[in-house]
Amino acid sequence: MFIIPIRLRFILIAVGIIGGILVSFLPYGLAWSWMLLIPGIILLVGYFLFGTIPSAAQLMQEGRLDESEARLKQTYKPEWLLKMNRGTYYFIHGAIEVQRKNFDNAEMHMNKALETGMPSDDFTAQIYLFLAQIAASKNKMQQARNQIREAKNLNVSDPQVLAAIKQVETELKRIPKGGMNPRHQQMMRSAKRGKRR
Repeated sequence: MFIIPIRLRFILIAVGIIGGILVSFLPYGLAWSWMLLIPGIILLVGYFLFGTIPSAAQLMQEGRLDESEARLKQTYKPEWLLKMNRGTYYFIHGAIEVQRKNFDNAEMHMNKALETGMPSDDFTAQIYLFLAQIAASKNKMQQARNQIREAKNLNVSDPQVLAAIKQVETELKRIPKGGMNPRHQQMMRSAKRGKRR
C-alpha cells in the first residue's frame, strides 16, 4: 500500500491551499486556483479522517516503537478520526505499551480500542488476546479466560490469530488456580511472539 510520508503530506497541503489562495488573486486566477485548492483540501480532510495510522502501523511492525509512537502523536485530533481508525489508533498505542511491558497503559488503550470499535473481528480478537495476556500476567486467570472466550466468539478468519487463540487458551488451561509461575509467564510471552509473526 502506498503511504504518503507525513511531512510530504503537510507540504502538499500547504502548497495546495496557500498556492490556491495566491493564484486566486491573479487575473483569471480564480478559475485556476481550484486546481491547487481541491487536492490541498482533500489531503487536509484525509489527514483529519485517517491521521497517521497507516505509517504508524508500518513503523510498529518494523519494531520501531519510538518512531511509531511519535508518528501517532502527529495525529492532531484523534477524536476526529473515522471511528474504525480511532479504534486502530488506540490499538497501536496499546500494542506499543504491551511491547514495553507497560501493562496498565496497554490495558487502558486496548479497552478504548474495544469501546471505539475495530475494522474487523480479526483485529478485535487480537485485542482480546492482548487483554488475556495482560490479565494472566497480573494473575487474574478468570479474567484472562473470559477474554479468550470473547475472542473465540468472534468471526475470526486470519489463521495466525486463530492459532494464537488456541495457543493462549491451551496455556491458560495449564496454569494452576494459584496463578502463574515464571515458566508459565515465559510460555505466554512465546505465544505472543508467535502471534506477531
